[in-house]
Amino acid sequence: MSNDRTERLVNLVLCLLSSRRFQTSSRIARTVPGYEHDHDDKKAHDAFQRKFERDKAELRRIGIPLQSGIDYLGDGEPGYRIPRSDFELPQIEFTDAEAAAVAAAARLWQQPELQSGSSDALRKLRAAGIDVESHAAASPVKSLPGAEAALAPFLEAVASRRAVVFDYLGSRDESAQQRRIQPWGCAAWRGRWYVAGLDLDRGAQRCFRLSRISGKVRLTGPEGAFTIPADVDVLAFASASEDQQLATRATVLVRPRRAWGVRRRADQIGPRTPEGDQACFSYTDTAATAAWLASFGADVLVTDPPELVKETIACLQALADEEATP
Repeated sequence: MSNDRTERLVNLVLCLLSSRRFQTSSRIARTVPGYEHDHDDKKAHDAFQRKFERDKAELRRIGIPLQSGIDYLGDGEPGYRIPRSDFELPQIEFTDAEAAAVAAAARLWQQPELQSGSSDALRKLRAAGIDVESHAAASPVKSLPGAEAALAPFLEAVASRRAVVFDYLGSRDESAQQRRIQPWGCAAWRGRWYVAGLDLDRGAQRCFRLSRISGKVRLTGPEGAFTIPADVDVLAFASASEDQQLATRATVLVRPRRAWGVRRRADQIGPRTPEGDQACFSYTDTAATAAWLASFGADVLVTDPPELVKETIACLQALADEEATP
C-alpha cells in the first residue's frame, strides 16, 4: 500500500470517528485530503467514487466497523460513520497472575531478532497504565540464548506455512543429519525450546529440540504449502520427546560431606575414598547436567562419560571468565 493511500485511509477513519452523524460522500470529498475533485467533472467524480469504494472495502477488510445509514437531520443522502464504542478497545486490566505471565513472556524474548515485537507490546501496555515490570521478579524465566537463533525462522515458517531445512544432531547420531519438516509450532518445555511438525523424509510427525540444531534454519518452498492439524498439541510433543530420550550414566567424585544435591540424586554411591565418594546417576540432557554439576565447583569432579566431562569443563571455564571480567 502506498503512503498516499495509507494517509488517506487514516484521514478517512478520523473523519468518520469525528461525529455520530452519518457523513455523506460529498462531505467526505470536501473534508478528507486525497479526495479533492471537481464535482462538475463527471469523469473526475466517477474516479472519486471508485476510489472511495475501494477505501471502504479496505477498511472493512482490516476489521474497522464501518456503518452506513441515512442522516435524517440532513438532506437524506446515504452516509457513513464509525461508532467509537465499536472501534475503541475496552480498558485493559490484568490480574497479578496475568501481568506476571506477560512479564515472563517479555523476558523470554530478549534476543535482538525477537525483541522489537515484545518491546512494542510492553510500550502499549505501559501507555494503558499496566505496570508489567513490577511483576517481573515474580516470573523466574531464564533466557535461552542458544535456542533463539533457530527459533525466529521457525516462527516465520509456521506463520507463512513454509517448509524448513536444517542440520540436526540427534541423541543417537554421530554427526548432524539434514532434516526437512513442515513446522506446526514451537513450545518451551523444562527450559528448552522444541519444534514439532511433519518430517517430510520420514512421512511422520516428529519433534526436535532447537539446541540440537547446527547451522542455519533455511525456509524453502512456497508460502501456504501445508495446513497445520487443528488438534495438534506441540507442548505434548515436546514433553513426550524429552521422556523418550535415552538416559546416560554419569560418574562423579564428590568430596566428603559436600554436594548433598548430587548425593540425593545419585542412585549408587561408592566406593568411598579419602579423596571423595564416587556417585552415579542417570541423565538425558548433557548441557543442563553439566551446568548443574559446575554449580558445585570444586566439590564435584566429573569422571565419566567424556562428553559430560568436556561440557562441565566448558561451563566452569565460562564461569571463570565471567568472574574475571571487570
